[in-house]
Amino acid sequence: MVFMAEGVRKRGKTWSYYFDTAKINGERNKVEKGGFKTQKEAVAARAKAIAEYNETGRTFSPSSLSVSDYLDYWLENAIRKNIDHGYTYQTYRAYRQKIEGKIKPKFGIYKLESFQYSPDIVQAWVDSLKADGSARESIRGYLGCLSSAMNYAILPLGYIRCNPCAPVKIGKMPIDVKAKELNEYICSNEDFSRILERFPKGNKYHLSFTVPYYTGTRIGETFALDLMDDVDFSRHEISINKQLVKIGPDWCFRPPKYDSYRTLKIGAVLEAELKEAIRQRKECQLKYGPDYLKTYVTSGNTIKQFPAYMETGTGYREIMPLCVSPNGKIITPWSFPNCCVQIIRKQLGIPLFHAHCLRHTHGTILAENGVNPKTVMERLGHKDIATTLGTYTFNTESMQKSAVDIFEKAVNNERRYATRAGLS
Repeated sequence: MVFMAEGVRKRGKTWSYYFDTAKINGERNKVEKGGFKTQKEAVAARAKAIAEYNETGRTFSPSSLSVSDYLDYWLENAIRKNIDHGYTYQTYRAYRQKIEGKIKPKFGIYKLESFQYSPDIVQAWVDSLKADGSARESIRGYLGCLSSAMNYAILPLGYIRCNPCAPVKIGKMPIDVKAKELNEYICSNEDFSRILERFPKGNKYHLSFTVPYYTGTRIGETFALDLMDDVDFSRHEISINKQLVKIGPDWCFRPPKYDSYRTLKIGAVLEAELKEAIRQRKECQLKYGPDYLKTYVTSGNTIKQFPAYMETGTGYREIMPLCVSPNGKIITPWSFPNCCVQIIRKQLGIPLFHAHCLRHTHGTILAENGVNPKTVMERLGHKDIATTLGTYTFNTESMQKSAVDIFEKAVNNERRYATRAGLS
């Protein structure tokens, strides 16, 4: 066993401490610090310095760290500091809600070092959530959050060796028929026509229905569209390059989920709707004049609105949001589930309609009509092909027939070309 050489000594009128550190190139290294008035002060300072050295500069010892304090550390350093670099603000907020609402009250008082050897406690917690009637997806979310935090404590931190969530099983649960119906709801042509009758052209919410129906965009991506810069009518395309999210008191632009930047082709129907919306927007600007609310994005990607008569100065870029009130006030993603969805369910009697269903409807129509899965994946911005294949049932018969038709057309064209070449 190698012992650390350490001690205190008096130099002139003051005391100093010293101790050995790890050898470098086989040679001894020593830390020494002086200036202490008494021997007692030097001894106390030496003990503190050695503890900090052994903990590699940490201000705490992992052996004494509580699960509650560790989860705070993980949220701050692994998640919040990596917003826009692998995590979204929504992910951070969702993790924080899970931790504060379910995980800390149950496990916060335990020491992290001992908690790593407690899969039985985690399993009992999961079983209690099932008994209390929590949905399977909710339980999976809680367990996944805790497991991710524990994995981070293993690597890269090295605080613990075992993840207590690893052997835990949710097990079988009764199928939530209502949740299944809600998740699988496809907006029929009849339902969509009724919705557009309730929210016709010119209504401030109209485009929040037509854009995801015709393109499959997520709700945050839909409301982030800038009619000035994100629509290219000459190429019949829209650019998905951001999402609109609430961060604290502000609405901000952030990268799309999974960094799924993409350019989508649009058809004549949606193109006509967007052109009409721009025309109506310009009419409203003339009608309200100096009181019209213009929308700007700051250099920090925060959304700001000011009356047209106000000078904004530098650092502001004007945009044209997809959805605004007649006076220019921006409509945000929160309005869709809190207002539109409630109207559709209660007034139109479509109880299964939800904020995600138009995107799901778009993907389903593509899949059932023989569109290649990779094309659907790219259009919807899924993170991988497995997500697409696991979500949609593709019409393989239609795809097989299309493959034969394409092959025979190509071969016949080649033969006709060869015949013409031989006759000339």
